[in-house]
Amino acid sequence: MKSKYPIVVFCVLSALYFFSIIHRVGIAVIAVNLMQEFGTDASLLGLMSSMYFWPYAIAQIPVGIMLDRIGIRKTVTILSFIAVIGSFLFSAAPNVLMLGAGRALVGFGVGGFYVSSLKAIAVWFSPKRFATLTGVLTSIGNIGGLIATSPLAIFALMIGWRDAFIVISFFMFLFTIVAWFVIKGEEGDQFKSQGSIGRDLRKVFSTRAFLKLTLVPVFVYGFFISFQGLWGGLFLHDVYGMASAGAASFLVFIALGFMLVGPLAGFLSDRIGKRKPVLTAGILLSIIFWLIMAFAGSSLGPVELAVMMFLLGTSFALCNLYMTVAKELFGKSICGLGIASYNTFAFIGAGFFQFFMGFMLDATYGGTRVFAAYQLIFALGVVLLAVSLLAAVLSKETFNSEPACPG
Repeated sequence: MKSKYPIVVFCVLSALYFFSIIHRVGIAVIAVNLMQEFGTDASLLGLMSSMYFWPYAIAQIPVGIMLDRIGIRKTVTILSFIAVIGSFLFSAAPNVLMLGAGRALVGFGVGGFYVSSLKAIAVWFSPKRFATLTGVLTSIGNIGGLIATSPLAIFALMIGWRDAFIVISFFMFLFTIVAWFVIKGEEGDQFKSQGSIGRDLRKVFSTRAFLKLTLVPVFVYGFFISFQGLWGGLFLHDVYGMASAGAASFLVFIALGFMLVGPLAGFLSDRIGKRKPVLTAGILLSIIFWLIMAFAGSSLGPVELAVMMFLLGTSFALCNLYMTVAKELFGKSICGLGIASYNTFAFIGAGFFQFFMGFMLDATYGGTRVFAAYQLIFALGVVLLAVSLLAAVLSKETFNSEPACPG
């Protein structure tokens, strides 16, 4: 195998992950357009947007099993074709039902991109570089988060949101073809499970260290992506009177924080030889964000607002180390299942909180979406993230603890 091969595979998988992030958070900058075109309220919009996350969560365990048995290449291309079909359906949807159906197919399909990329890092790179490369992967992917703010908002204004997503669908299709021809390396039996699916599932879900940390992806990621990917844009519209393009210019700082700090978080963790300090620091920063937003979220100046958005992105870049923990808790032969299982909890949280926040906005203060309604959501974030912080403090340090034997 050529020495450059792992880098090529990493780049192709990162490109696909890039498109998954565009779909994940791009709704935020077209939320007002969708509400006006389809006549939806906040609850219905939240339910439609959450249709990305539930199928994504459902896909995780099958994706982990597929990766550990049929390999990265087949898993990625099968799921990517499903995502492309869903993306085209979303672009052409005549009603909210079809919007949700397209978004569901996208969510299920792209559900394989991130976990497949992490499995590829585990297979073709040194374990000592795993956290660093995971950070690089999230940074590359979250360039999609940048594109899904002001650039997507401007692009949608120029050609319409439907045509903008058709263009995205076309490029996803091209990279799916590229992935099929590029990913040709054989992982080897040491990276594939030799046991039954039931045994692997029992091993993952009976591990106390794994179960203890599941609150982190549910609460931390659930609140993070609900704000970045949907309600952040509407919050800026409702509380600060911003149009889509103006709101996008602030949301871009979330993606910037995530993109710039992600590799640094992984490198720092690999360098100091610990996961818990970086993870807990990230949760603390996230709590600070929600606390400030709960008390002063309606009276921030432009610079302060940009700093707060950057803080949110930075905080999750540090928290994202829980995916490294998932890989290190299990042997290489079932690390795909371990990583996918944590991702399942993350997207259960994302799907629930996207809908629940919309429900709270409709159910409080007569559905007027005033700051006090958002304030209740932010305060809830403080409480739930404090619970996840306790779980992280009590969790196991996993650096250099990966089982030596397969499975």
